[in-house]
Amino acid sequence: MNTELNHSLTPQALAEINQRILQCLADEDEASRYQTLLSLIQQRDAFIQSHLASLTGEDAKSFAQQEVSVNNKLLEVAQTLLKSAKDDVSQFLQSQKAVKHYRK
Repeated sequence: MNTELNHSLTPQALAEINQRILQCLADEDEASRYQTLLSLIQQRDAFIQSHLASLTGEDAKSFAQQEVSVNNKLLEVAQTLLKSAKDDVSQFLQSQKAVKHYRK
């Protein structure tokens, strides 16, 4: 995945979480990827909420505006993963049905 999750106002701690998210998305092991991704997204959200609370006025507004773009990228990735998972389940169910049919 070639998505940049950092922007000019990204604190170092958030950049580290973002890097871990990108590594997770590149991981081939799908069995653990989804749980790890969920945990990282939750960590990211908690950090952003805390960081926003520490900012005031224009700083908070600027940070939030830049984060909207990043969140939209993450939403797009999540929707792609969801569609892929749905397609995999659908294909599995079709294969299972075909196996049952040929066993008869």
